[in-house]
Amino acid sequence: MESNYIRFTALSGAKSESALCYLLEIDEAKILLDCGWNDAFDVEDLKQLKRVAKDVDACLLSHATLHHLGAFAYAKSYLGLRAQTYATFPVMDMGRLSLYDSWQSKRATEDFTTFNLEDIDQAFESITCLRYQQPTELVGKCKGITITASSAGHTVGGTIWKISKDTESILYAVDYNHRKDKHLDGTILLQTDGSAPQEFQRPSLMITDAFNAQQIQPSRLSRDKALLATLNSNGSVLLPTDSSTRVLELAYMLDSYWMACRIRYPLILLTNFSYRTAHFATSMMEWMGDTVSSQLTETRENPFQFKYLRLCQRLSDLDKYPGPKVVLASNISMETGFAREVFLKMDWSNNPQNTLILTERALPGELARYLYDEWKQGVGELSPKEVGGEVQLDNVLRLKVDKKVLLEGQELADFMAAQEARLERERADAALLERNRRTLLEEESDSDEDEGSIDGDSNLADIDMLLTKSGSHDVYMKDATKSGGFFKQTQSYRMFPYVERRKKIDDYGESIVVEHFLSASSTAPLESGRSGPNGKDVDSNGDSRMRGGDDQDDATMMGDENGDVKDTLMDPDMIHPEDSLPSKYVSSQEDIAVRCKVRYVDLEGRADESAMKTILQAIAPRKLILVHGTERGTNALCETYLELSDMTREIYTPGVGEILNVSEVTNMYKINLTDALLSSLTFSRLGEYDLAYLVGQVQIPAGSTAPVLSMPAVIGNQEVPGTKRLTAGTGDAMIVEEQGAPGSQQQQQQQGHLEQNTTALSAAAADSVSATSMDTTALIAQQQQLQQQQLEMLAREHQPVFVGDIRLTEFKNRVLRQAGIEAEFMGEGVLVCNGVVAVRKVEETGQILLEGSPMSNDYYEVRRLLYSQFALL
Repeated sequence: MESNYIRFTALSGAKSESALCYLLEIDEAKILLDCGWNDAFDVEDLKQLKRVAKDVDACLLSHATLHHLGAFAYAKSYLGLRAQTYATFPVMDMGRLSLYDSWQSKRATEDFTTFNLEDIDQAFESITCLRYQQPTELVGKCKGITITASSAGHTVGGTIWKISKDTESILYAVDYNHRKDKHLDGTILLQTDGSAPQEFQRPSLMITDAFNAQQIQPSRLSRDKALLATLNSNGSVLLPTDSSTRVLELAYMLDSYWMACRIRYPLILLTNFSYRTAHFATSMMEWMGDTVSSQLTETRENPFQFKYLRLCQRLSDLDKYPGPKVVLASNISMETGFAREVFLKMDWSNNPQNTLILTERALPGELARYLYDEWKQGVGELSPKEVGGEVQLDNVLRLKVDKKVLLEGQELADFMAAQEARLERERADAALLERNRRTLLEEESDSDEDEGSIDGDSNLADIDMLLTKSGSHDVYMKDATKSGGFFKQTQSYRMFPYVERRKKIDDYGESIVVEHFLSASSTAPLESGRSGPNGKDVDSNGDSRMRGGDDQDDATMMGDENGDVKDTLMDPDMIHPEDSLPSKYVSSQEDIAVRCKVRYVDLEGRADESAMKTILQAIAPRKLILVHGTERGTNALCETYLELSDMTREIYTPGVGEILNVSEVTNMYKINLTDALLSSLTFSRLGEYDLAYLVGQVQIPAGSTAPVLSMPAVIGNQEVPGTKRLTAGTGDAMIVEEQGAPGSQQQQQQQGHLEQNTTALSAAAADSVSATSMDTTALIAQQQQLQQQQLEMLAREHQPVFVGDIRLTEFKNRVLRQAGIEAEFMGEGVLVCNGVVAVRKVEETGQILLEGSPMSNDYYEVRRLLYSQFALL
């Protein structure tokens, strides 16, 4: 008997709203569930992750937000995380953009060195990308574990992970959305009839979040109306959002509204990589919902080629749009990014006509959360279905303001002098290296003239390395090894520096250098500054920025005020003149007047408490772990679930660092079947399992822990392949006698020195033991023969068994509709098909009753379709 050892440890995001990061241990395998961080990027928050990062065997990322993967790049580069990482394609691409934007936002206000763009690239290039419903078997210590990604909603590519091993199945479902968004479908956990898919029902363990505990959302229609009504105010509107995930929902909805109503004032998306976000969205249509797909099919236009949404990547770009405007800016927390800069530096907050719309709740202690708390206090108690209105603020906040300023006066002069000295050293080193390179090439050309050919370009790297390791001089030194005698020294001076280029010849003729045949467009990337590592531009301050491409594929569509479409580069030149100017970072405490209007409209795309309760009742997990929610909300949700009669009693609410042992002992045996026996079985497919009926008896022999499967030798009149009938005195029955014989010989050898009469008594005793063992052997053989007869009788009496379960609603909507059979419910749950066949399910016993005339073809067709939903054994 075996059972899997399962432990769960919350590294972050337990009884709090902080970033999500959990460790799941299945036997020897350690799996990291998400690797989140917030945009403060405080290394102290990763103490728990640092402790286990080097021992992790696999990592699963569920969403492309900072709270799910913000620490992934740092853990890869600095914490020793070497585990193979799995995510969907959108999570990888949009997650990379999310970290790019956060890094750029931090560098715009402070000297941020915690990680860099190269760390981000190296981490995300190591991800193994999966598609939905693609089972993947893990390797190494995780051998035997299968992971499957399914749609979670909430974000594009958002994932619910199913982790399976043997009979254990673990469901990791956090931040899922049961409702259908404008650009995404709802989660796969809840079907239209209110049930959960069969493959998700009754998991051994489910790990889910309590973030929206005690939250009841108004209808989506009322929330959309509230948002659009606020946009029609006289002042400007600011919507803080993320840079790559939920921003797509807002951008798509508002661009459609602008196009339908022909609104004239500007709609702007302001992030560091807005062009790239829009470009990636256009290439992820297969991950979007039915609404977006149908629009693409009907109009042949990509919905994310925005006609009214302006894409901006600089704060100064807002100066092009004077007057009232709607700005979607990163980040959600308003601690960094353009949302904070717009709110603080453009006199936005001090204008009573302007409005700040919060679409998500930030973490406690962040500026956006403070403004949300002020709004909540201002609106007072709301009914569950009510959307709160606007609240006029009149506060003065004492905030820390970080910014990047240009150098002036003596600081600028000192900086320019240091730069000039650095450039002079670089020029001198380059000139010295060039002289030594040419000298060495001349010597190599003379010495190898008769031996082969030299390609100067191909050997430059080796020569430079050689010169670096060996000594070098300012002037050319005579070669002391070439001596012509006491009075004559051989010298190799040349009047003009010239290196003869010789062609390389191999067995097939002249070697081809591929680079010589490439076009200039494919070899000359866009360069706007000094080139840094991994294809990034570096300015005079050492700041790295992503280099914009000039490929035609990087083009996106953007409209003017009249909605006319025009082409623009996917990534315009991000290297602005002010970026290369000498600057420094300063920090100060300032009083900020907040006199604008604030409103919260829930568009975060998460299931509320009512939907979470419905989904968990449909899934009915055997054990449940609640994470990612306030301590009060987590405990309240646990009490709510315990009040449900059909919910498990084993509900856990761990804290950070607490280790839970959620193992479950199951009567499971692993038995290796012979190839002959395996080929004789007839398997039926049910979900993700292959089932077959087998008659046998599992026994564990004395002194062994390996189970043995006893099979009937004959079923009917046929021999079962790979089996053997046991009879007295033959086969395995002789083992008992053979095991006793060596013991008798050993006793005789040990007593060989005894007298003759003692030897005769020993021989008589041995004959008595032999006779007793023969009786025991016959008894065992008879018992085995009786067991064989019982097994053969069970095999003969076996009646076909239907394995599985069916819901008549799903059978009607999915199976019968595809087969072209009209069906409707009549009476008390009776499904009538084509008016002649009735299907009814007895809830007490689970039996399916099929009624109809055997003379009708519809009867046999419905029966065939009904049988196909089960495994027949």
